[in-house]
Amino acid sequence: SAGESFEGTSVDLAKSPFEINNELFEGKLHVLMRDLPGNTYDFDGDKDVLWEIQIQGKFKRQIKGPIYLALELPQHEKYRVTPPMKMVIRAMLQLMKTMGHKDVHLSFGGNDELPHMGAPAFHSFDRVVVTPSGGTPPVLGEHLPKTQSDIQRRKNFFKLDQKIDLNSTYTFSVKNRRFDPLNWKVIGVPIIRQFTVSRYTESVRLSVYEVLEENGKPVQDPKGRITAMAKKKHTKRNYFLWIKMSRKKRESK
Repeated sequence: SAGESFEGTSVDLAKSPFEINNELFEGKLHVLMRDLPGNTYDFDGDKDVLWEIQIQGKFKRQIKGPIYLALELPQHEKYRVTPPMKMVIRAMLQLMKTMGHKDVHLSFGGNDELPHMGAPAFHSFDRVVVTPSGGTPPVLGEHLPKTQSDIQRRKNFFKLDQKIDLNSTYTFSVKNRRFDPLNWKVIGVPIIRQFTVSRYTESVRLSVYEVLEENGKPVQDPKGRITAMAKKKHTKRNYFLWIKMSRKKRESK
């Protein structure tokens, strides 16, 4: 709920991957950033990718609600939308739709909901690899090639009949070509091209969560289905991971 804390543990990205262990998911999270000093990962030759996040592990129980991947503003107050920001949001939504995300959930926050833009997580991940019990999952820090199942998942997501398998190891990958956290800029967005994020916020948070309540009412049991959706306000959420990125303050001389 919106009563949650935004405080976490500061990490040194040079020491990635990091352990994840909560009541829903156990595994590792690996952050790969192109311009980070010492980085050797080449993003499989894709020079437009600025960073990639890889997640690998097992679900410890069945999901209780739809799973969403979201970009949030870590604030309880409703976001005040200015005319320039409206243009930014329209451009970002158009970009997400051209990338195949037709069911984007947008909220300016308030009333137990954080300002965010999100979509069903299993539709949003660039790569999803499900390794059955006894199999060998991909190595984190290496390229995850696109498979036919990835193509079908992105193209015909809502026709899938896939459920969470508690015995399998899941490997997810999220790539980003627009948000440059080291320079705190968004680039390559239609209409506006690029802008400095500090004009609008000092922190953003990438999160994956299950929706427990919509408009203050419990959601229906998804029965493990990864295609479950929550189109109304996400008034109660259970996070299984989040990464908060903040603008580095310039040192005064």
